[in-house]
Amino acid sequence: MPLAFAGTAPFAAGVLAGLAAAGRAPALVVTTPDKPSGRHAKPQPSPVTLAADQLGFTAIQPDRPDEAAALARLRAGGIDLLVVVAYGRIFRQGFLDEFTTICAHPSLLPRWRGAAPIERALIAGDAETGVTTFKVTLGIDEGPIADVRRLEVGEDVDAGALHEALTGPAVDGLLATLQAVSEGTVSWRPQVGESTYAEKITAADRMVDWTRPAAAIVNQVRALSPHIGAVTSIAGRRTLIWSARALAEPPAAAGGDRLVLPAGAGLVEVLELQQESRRRMSAAEFLRGAGRALTQP
Repeated sequence: MPLAFAGTAPFAAGVLAGLAAAGRAPALVVTTPDKPSGRHAKPQPSPVTLAADQLGFTAIQPDRPDEAAALARLRAGGIDLLVVVAYGRIFRQGFLDEFTTICAHPSLLPRWRGAAPIERALIAGDAETGVTTFKVTLGIDEGPIADVRRLEVGEDVDAGALHEALTGPAVDGLLATLQAVSEGTVSWRPQVGESTYAEKITAADRMVDWTRPAAAIVNQVRALSPHIGAVTSIAGRRTLIWSARALAEPPAAAGGDRLVLPAGAGLVEVLELQQESRRRMSAAEFLRGAGRALTQP
Protein backbone atom coordinates (compact mmCIF):
# COMPACT_ATOMS: atom_id res chain seq x y z
CA MET A 1 0.00 0.00 0.00
CA PRO A 2 1.85 3.16 -1.17
CA LEU A 3 1.66 6.03 1.26
CA ALA A 4 2.54 9.70 1.40
CA PHE A 5 3.85 11.66 4.37
CA ALA A 6 2.82 15.21 5.24
CA GLY A 7 4.74 17.22 7.83
CA THR A 8 6.63 20.43 8.50
CA ALA A 9 8.11 20.74 12.01
CA PRO A 10 11.28 19.14 13.47
CA PHE A 11 9.18 16.50 15.24
CA ALA A 12 7.76 15.47 11.87
CA ALA A 13 11.25 15.27 10.37
CA GLY A 14 12.30 12.85 13.10
CA VAL A 15 9.25 10.66 12.56
CA LEU A 16 9.82 10.64 8.80
CA ALA A 17 13.36 9.39 9.34
CA GLY A 18 12.09 6.77 11.78
CA LEU A 19 9.51 5.44 9.34
CA ALA A 20 12.13 5.23 6.61
CA ALA A 21 14.49 3.32 8.93
CA ALA A 22 11.67 0.89 9.71
CA GLY A 23 11.05 0.17 6.03
CA ARG A 24 7.93 2.32 5.58
CA ALA A 25 9.41 4.96 3.32
CA PRO A 26 6.77 7.19 1.70
CA ALA A 27 6.34 7.36 -2.05
CA LEU A 28 5.87 11.12 -1.74
CA VAL A 29 6.54 13.76 0.94
CA VAL A 30 4.24 16.76 1.25
CA THR A 31 5.45 19.78 3.21
CA THR A 32 4.93 23.53 3.35
CA PRO A 33 6.61 26.15 1.14
CA ASP A 34 9.89 27.73 2.19
CA LYS A 35 9.26 30.42 4.81
CA PRO A 36 11.12 33.75 5.17
CA SER A 37 13.36 33.71 8.23
CA GLY A 38 16.19 35.65 9.79
CA ARG A 39 17.27 39.26 9.58
CA HIS A 40 17.09 39.32 5.79
CA ALA A 41 13.87 37.28 5.54
CA LYS A 42 15.55 34.74 3.30
CA PRO A 43 13.25 31.80 2.46
CA GLN A 44 14.21 28.73 4.47
CA PRO A 45 13.08 25.13 3.85
CA SER A 46 11.10 23.33 6.53
CA PRO A 47 12.81 20.63 8.61
CA VAL A 48 10.81 18.04 6.66
CA THR A 49 12.04 19.47 3.35
CA LEU A 50 15.61 19.08 4.59
CA ALA A 51 14.96 15.58 5.90
CA ALA A 52 13.33 14.47 2.65
CA ASP A 53 16.32 15.75 0.71
CA GLN A 54 18.79 13.95 2.98
CA LEU A 55 16.79 10.73 2.77
CA GLY A 56 16.41 10.94 -1.00
CA PHE A 57 12.60 11.29 -1.02
CA THR A 58 10.59 13.24 -3.55
CA ALA A 59 8.98 16.23 -1.86
CA ILE A 60 6.36 18.77 -2.95
CA GLN A 61 5.55 22.06 -1.21
CA PRO A 62 1.97 23.13 -1.98
CA ASP A 63 0.26 25.97 -0.14
CA ARG A 64 -2.58 23.54 0.53
CA PRO A 65 -2.57 19.73 0.34
CA ASP A 66 -5.73 19.72 -1.79
CA GLU A 67 -4.63 22.15 -4.49
CA ALA A 68 -4.78 20.76 -8.01
CA ALA A 69 -1.07 20.09 -8.54
CA ALA A 70 -0.70 18.30 -5.21
CA LEU A 71 -3.77 16.16 -5.82
CA ALA A 72 -2.44 15.23 -9.25
CA ARG A 73 0.86 14.04 -7.75
CA LEU A 74 -0.91 11.97 -5.08
CA ARG A 75 -3.23 10.39 -7.61
CA ALA A 76 -0.44 9.72 -10.10
CA GLY A 77 1.42 7.80 -7.39
CA GLY A 78 -1.59 5.61 -6.69
CA ILE A 79 -1.57 6.87 -3.09
CA ASP A 80 -4.68 6.38 -0.97
CA LEU A 81 -3.09 6.66 2.48
CA LEU A 82 -1.52 9.78 3.98
CA VAL A 83 0.45 9.93 7.24
CA VAL A 84 0.39 13.36 8.89
CA VAL A 85 2.73 14.61 11.62
CA ALA A 86 3.02 18.28 12.70
CA TYR A 87 2.02 19.50 9.24
CA GLY A 88 0.25 22.74 10.15
CA ARG A 89 -2.45 22.66 7.47
CA ILE A 90 -6.19 21.97 7.61
CA PHE A 91 -7.70 19.23 5.42
CA ARG A 92 -11.03 19.73 3.68
CA GLN A 93 -13.71 17.08 3.61
CA GLY A 94 -13.24 16.29 -0.09
CA PHE A 95 -9.60 15.42 0.54
CA LEU A 96 -10.44 13.27 3.56
CA ASP A 97 -13.07 11.42 1.52
CA GLU A 98 -10.47 10.52 -1.09
CA PHE A 99 -7.43 9.71 1.06
CA THR A 100 -7.34 7.81 4.34
CA THR A 101 -5.43 10.28 6.51
CA ILE A 102 -3.75 9.16 9.75
CA CYS A 103 -2.05 11.48 12.21
CA ALA A 104 0.46 10.91 15.03
CA HIS A 105 -0.03 13.71 17.57
CA PRO A 106 2.34 14.19 20.53
CA SER A 107 -0.24 14.26 23.33
CA LEU A 108 -2.76 12.01 25.04
CA LEU A 109 -5.83 13.13 23.13
CA PRO A 110 -8.19 14.75 23.80
CA ARG A 111 -5.72 16.60 26.02
CA TRP A 112 -3.71 19.21 24.13
CA ARG A 113 -5.30 19.29 20.73
CA GLY A 114 -3.69 21.90 18.53
CA ALA A 115 -0.40 23.48 17.58
CA ALA A 116 1.88 23.27 20.64
CA PRO A 117 1.03 20.12 22.64
CA ILE A 118 4.52 19.46 23.97
CA GLU A 119 5.09 23.02 25.14
CA ARG A 120 1.63 23.29 26.71
CA ALA A 121 2.00 19.99 28.54
CA LEU A 122 5.25 21.22 30.10
CA ILE A 123 3.83 24.63 31.00
CA ALA A 124 0.93 22.87 32.74
CA GLY A 125 3.33 20.60 34.63
CA ASP A 126 1.82 17.39 33.23
CA ALA A 127 3.45 14.31 34.74
CA GLU A 128 2.48 12.16 31.74
CA THR A 129 2.11 12.67 28.04
CA GLY A 130 2.45 10.48 24.95
CA VAL A 131 1.52 10.04 21.31
CA THR A 132 -1.94 9.37 19.94
CA THR A 133 -2.43 7.96 16.45
CA PHE A 134 -5.86 8.83 15.05
CA LYS A 135 -7.86 9.23 11.87
CA VAL A 136 -8.01 12.83 10.70
CA THR A 137 -11.44 14.45 10.52
CA LEU A 138 -12.58 18.03 9.96
CA GLY A 139 -12.29 18.94 13.65
CA ILE A 140 -8.78 19.77 14.83
CA ASP A 141 -7.26 16.60 16.34
CA GLU A 142 -10.77 15.27 17.09
CA GLY A 143 -10.75 12.04 15.08
CA PRO A 144 -11.14 8.48 16.35
CA ILE A 145 -8.10 6.81 17.93
CA ALA A 146 -6.27 3.65 16.87
CA ASP A 147 -3.18 3.69 19.10
CA VAL A 148 -1.89 5.43 22.27
CA ARG A 149 1.67 5.38 23.60
CA ARG A 150 2.21 6.86 27.09
CA LEU A 151 5.35 8.46 28.48
CA GLU A 152 6.19 9.81 31.94
CA VAL A 153 7.55 13.36 31.95
CA GLY A 154 10.61 13.81 34.15
CA GLU A 155 10.83 16.96 36.25
CA ASP A 156 14.01 18.06 34.47
CA VAL A 157 12.87 17.34 30.91
CA ASP A 158 12.64 20.31 28.54
CA ALA A 159 10.79 20.62 25.24
CA GLY A 160 13.76 19.54 23.15
CA ALA A 161 14.30 16.38 25.15
CA LEU A 162 10.59 15.59 25.15
CA HIS A 163 10.41 15.99 21.38
CA GLU A 164 13.18 13.43 21.05
CA ALA A 165 11.63 11.07 23.60
CA LEU A 166 8.29 11.09 21.78
CA THR A 167 9.70 10.41 18.31
CA GLY A 168 10.12 6.67 18.88
CA PRO A 169 6.60 6.18 20.29
CA ALA A 170 5.20 8.16 17.34
CA VAL A 171 6.96 5.88 14.87
CA ASP A 172 5.86 2.75 16.75
CA GLY A 173 2.25 3.94 16.93
CA LEU A 174 2.16 4.70 13.24
CA LEU A 175 3.75 1.38 12.28
CA ALA A 176 1.20 -0.53 14.37
CA THR A 177 -1.69 1.45 12.90
CA LEU A 178 -0.46 1.12 9.32
CA GLN A 179 -0.11 -2.63 9.80
CA ALA A 180 -3.64 -2.86 11.15
CA VAL A 181 -4.99 -0.78 8.27
CA SER A 182 -3.25 -2.97 5.68
CA GLU A 183 -4.63 -6.11 7.34
CA GLY A 184 -8.12 -4.66 7.69
CA THR A 185 -8.04 -5.12 11.47
CA VAL A 186 -7.77 -1.50 12.59
CA SER A 187 -10.20 -0.52 15.34
CA TRP A 188 -11.09 3.16 15.65
CA ARG A 189 -12.50 4.33 18.98
CA PRO A 190 -13.79 7.75 20.00
CA GLN A 191 -11.74 10.10 22.14
CA VAL A 192 -12.87 10.12 25.76
CA GLY A 193 -12.30 12.79 28.40
CA GLU A 194 -12.09 16.54 28.74
CA SER A 195 -10.43 18.27 25.81
CA THR A 196 -7.87 21.06 26.11
CA TYR A 197 -6.40 23.20 23.35
CA ALA A 198 -2.67 23.77 22.85
CA GLU A 199 -2.48 27.24 21.37
CA LYS A 200 0.64 28.43 19.59
CA ILE A 201 3.32 29.94 21.80
CA THR A 202 3.09 33.74 21.76
CA ALA A 203 5.33 36.56 22.95
CA ALA A 204 3.17 36.81 26.09
CA ASP A 205 3.83 33.14 26.88
CA ARG A 206 7.56 33.87 26.91
CA MET A 207 7.53 36.66 29.51
CA VAL A 208 8.43 35.53 33.05
CA ASP A 209 6.06 36.77 35.75
CA TRP A 210 8.08 36.69 38.97
CA THR A 211 4.92 36.87 41.09
CA ARG A 212 4.07 33.32 40.05
CA PRO A 213 5.26 30.26 42.02
CA ALA A 214 8.79 29.07 41.36
CA ALA A 215 7.58 25.70 40.06
CA ALA A 216 5.37 27.41 37.45
CA ILE A 217 8.26 29.58 36.26
CA VAL A 218 10.54 26.56 35.93
CA ASN A 219 7.85 24.74 33.93
CA GLN A 220 7.67 27.75 31.63
CA VAL A 221 11.44 27.70 31.16
CA ARG A 222 11.40 23.95 30.38
CA ALA A 223 8.62 24.39 27.85
CA LEU A 224 10.52 27.08 25.94
CA SER A 225 13.94 25.44 25.93
CA PRO A 226 16.15 24.93 24.00
CA HIS A 227 14.92 26.98 21.01
CA ILE A 228 12.43 29.66 22.12
CA GLY A 229 13.48 30.94 25.52
CA ALA A 230 11.68 32.43 28.52
CA VAL A 231 12.23 36.19 28.62
CA THR A 232 13.00 38.45 31.58
CA SER A 233 15.28 41.34 32.54
CA ILE A 234 18.44 40.72 34.54
CA ALA A 235 20.91 43.47 35.36
CA GLY A 236 18.86 45.81 33.20
CA ARG A 237 19.16 43.75 30.01
CA ARG A 238 16.75 41.53 28.14
CA THR A 239 17.65 37.98 29.08
CA LEU A 240 16.61 34.52 27.93
CA ILE A 241 16.51 31.83 30.60
CA TRP A 242 17.34 28.42 29.17
CA SER A 243 17.54 26.29 32.30
CA ALA A 244 16.36 26.74 35.89
CA ARG A 245 15.21 24.84 38.95
CA ALA A 246 12.84 25.59 41.81
CA LEU A 247 14.07 25.91 45.39
CA ALA A 248 11.91 25.91 48.50
CA GLU A 249 14.47 27.88 50.50
CA PRO A 250 17.81 29.63 49.90
CA PRO A 251 20.69 27.20 49.38
CA ALA A 252 22.96 26.86 52.38
CA ALA A 253 26.01 27.39 50.23
CA ALA A 254 24.70 30.33 48.22
CA GLY A 255 27.56 32.44 46.99
CA GLY A 256 28.89 34.32 44.04
CA ASP A 257 28.45 31.49 41.58
CA ARG A 258 24.70 30.82 42.03
CA LEU A 259 21.97 33.02 40.62
CA VAL A 260 18.91 32.62 42.86
CA LEU A 261 15.90 34.89 42.28
CA PRO A 262 12.71 35.27 44.35
CA ALA A 263 9.38 34.13 42.94
CA GLY A 264 5.83 34.54 44.23
CA ALA A 265 6.31 31.33 46.19
CA GLY A 266 9.76 29.77 46.55
CA LEU A 267 12.92 30.65 44.67
CA VAL A 268 14.18 30.11 41.13
CA GLU A 269 17.81 29.20 40.56
CA VAL A 270 18.82 30.18 37.05
CA LEU A 271 21.28 27.64 35.64
CA GLU A 272 21.77 28.81 32.06
CA LEU A 273 20.94 32.16 30.48
CA GLN A 274 21.66 34.41 27.54
CA GLN A 275 21.64 38.18 27.61
CA GLU A 276 20.86 40.25 24.55
CA SER A 277 23.69 40.21 21.99
CA ARG A 278 25.61 37.65 24.06
CA ARG A 279 26.09 33.90 23.89
CA ARG A 280 24.50 31.35 26.19
CA MET A 281 26.36 30.78 29.43
CA SER A 282 26.04 29.17 32.81
CA ALA A 283 24.91 31.27 35.76
CA ALA A 284 28.35 30.88 37.35
CA GLU A 285 30.05 32.22 34.23
CA PHE A 286 27.57 35.09 34.03
CA LEU A 287 28.13 36.05 37.66
CA ARG A 288 31.89 36.10 37.18
CA GLY A 289 31.48 38.60 34.36
CA ALA A 290 28.50 40.66 33.27
CA GLY A 291 26.45 39.73 36.34
CA ARG A 292 28.80 41.15 38.96
CA ALA A 293 26.62 44.27 39.24
CA LEU A 294 23.45 42.17 39.39
CA THR A 295 20.08 43.80 40.02
CA GLN A 296 16.87 41.86 40.60
CA PRO A 297 14.27 41.55 37.80
